[in-house]
Amino acid sequence: MVDDNNRYLEYERDLNKNSPIPLYYQIAQHIRSQIESGELKPGDKILTEHQLQEKYGVSRATVRRAISDLVYEGILERRRAKGTVVSLPKLEETLNGLGSFTNDILKRKMTIESKILDFFIMPVSKTIAQYLQLGQNEKLAAMKRVRIVDGKPVGVENWYAPLKLFPGLNLSLFKEKGIEQSTYYMLQKEYGVQFSRSIDTISAVALEDEDAKLLKVDKGMPVMLRTRISYTSNNIPAIYVRGRYIIKLIINFETKQS
Repeated sequence: MVDDNNRYLEYERDLNKNSPIPLYYQIAQHIRSQIESGELKPGDKILTEHQLQEKYGVSRATVRRAISDLVYEGILERRRAKGTVVSLPKLEETLNGLGSFTNDILKRKMTIESKILDFFIMPVSKTIAQYLQLGQNEKLAAMKRVRIVDGKPVGVENWYAPLKLFPGLNLSLFKEKGIEQSTYYMLQKEYGVQFSRSIDTISAVALEDEDAKLLKVDKGMPVMLRTRISYTSNNIPAIYVRGRYIIKLIINFETKQS
């Protein structure tokens, strides 16, 4: 390890290639553990794709997937002329006086739609289990959607909720137009759950190729990454959302509920 502002951080080559856990996920977890332990610090430059490929003895596609997942979560950042670095500390705030983003847009006489791209049931990942205080055998309802205001796509969201709180949750519950596209409104309506607060973590990231296509902008465009954990009135974490938003819109409504 070279101790300067542009130092490279190396990792142990201890992947379990006989494990059912994908290699890209193992690599991502190694890098994540280095960050959590403090060995990798904000601003540190990680090894290049080629160096990681040699270090772990895997394909370039595997390394790229691991890095992309961490960039997607806001843990790493790609910077021109510098490479991939550990993200700087993010702004975290507790929001009070929750409102509905969907309802607020409708009140402003603007149109809003939610194009649902995918909805499925999945086992909880280690990261989301920590956020939602779940056991490792829990199941999640997962949804990916594009938010569209006045005909223009402005955000891509990945939304997760535990089935133990919302049994039988399925795609038919959510609509793409009107107030029924609000996940909070529908969960309150169908399950009687009241939400009392949310914690947002906000940072700027560069758009990956898939999301750039969905938002109809150039790859690498700076957008706002917002992760949100919403709590019930009993202080139970019930929803986790990770969204990438065109910055102008998120600044206008950053304290509103999605």
